[in-house]
Amino acid sequence: MTSAHRIAVIGAGRMGKTHCRIVTENPRAVLAAVVDPFETSGRAAAEEFGSTWFASLADALASIEIDAVIIAVPDKLHVGVTVEALEAGLHVLVEKPLADTLEGARAIAAAAADSSSKVLVGHVLRHDPRFRTAAQTVRTGGIGEPVHVRASRIVPRSVGVANNGASPIYMYQGIHDIDLVQWITGSAVVRVCATTTAKILPALGVKGADVALILVELADRTIGSIEISWALVDSTPSGLASQFEVYGTEGALKVDVTAEGVELTTGEQFSLPNTVLSPELDGRIEGVVPQQFEHFLHMIEFDTPSRIGIDEAVSAARVLDAIERSLSTGGWADVEV
Repeated sequence: MTSAHRIAVIGAGRMGKTHCRIVTENPRAVLAAVVDPFETSGRAAAEEFGSTWFASLADALASIEIDAVIIAVPDKLHVGVTVEALEAGLHVLVEKPLADTLEGARAIAAAAADSSSKVLVGHVLRHDPRFRTAAQTVRTGGIGEPVHVRASRIVPRSVGVANNGASPIYMYQGIHDIDLVQWITGSAVVRVCATTTAKILPALGVKGADVALILVELADRTIGSIEISWALVDSTPSGLASQFEVYGTEGALKVDVTAEGVELTTGEQFSLPNTVLSPELDGRIEGVVPQQFEHFLHMIEFDTPSRIGIDEAVSAARVLDAIERSLSTGGWADVEV
């Protein structure tokens, strides 16, 4: 039996702590370290999950053995620590987006190309069987050639409040749908036109736009739209209202993840509980987030390819770059080749 993989989680925020828990609940892995420059939060997370805190990856590598890292720091910090991990010969699972700039994404891709390490970018929906089914259906000609694609992702405003302008909405939320559009259709976005509006968050004293609407043209002449918002009130039964639709020359498909098949009515509320993303069942985190970690371990153990290539993650960064240019000019922007 393969010995347990020694994993360091870098970043002790909400997502970092989720990764810490997933690692500790997996019998094929051990949480070797929690790395965070802030001692209070970093040490607290390490103590909570029975690990050791280090202020930097360099400090951790000087003291203990590490096989792989999960990088869950803010988007703007991905490049430095990801490149450092790859140069140290560590396998890397880095949260989406790959980087906050196209230049940064290319820097990580170059480091990955020079390394024998496995790299998995945390586009977690790549592990959702609903979207995998959609991608397979399109790729095998089940609906003919794609003609029109529509993606929408509406989340509670508390998500925008918590983000507080740290990442623009089209990056923080929209990166999921940018990747879905390109992956499921099998065609790259070549041109975008984007606009945003801000009413809710400014009224709450919070930075950032409430909504981003992005029109896209793909290389195969498919056209579509991506609608991203954190305008839901927090009392909404589901914490997500999201659909993905592709209309083809011979049919159509739709993935609706707003309700996941379970309805819960109590004396206090009606809710649509999360059953796929990361629900807690029998005291463990289940769903696609731990499935993503399982895939990462499988890549390491069996030398299997990632479900998302580094080139695809860079492609998504190219689209983000074009969206920023579109917003600055108020018109269409070409995606860099």
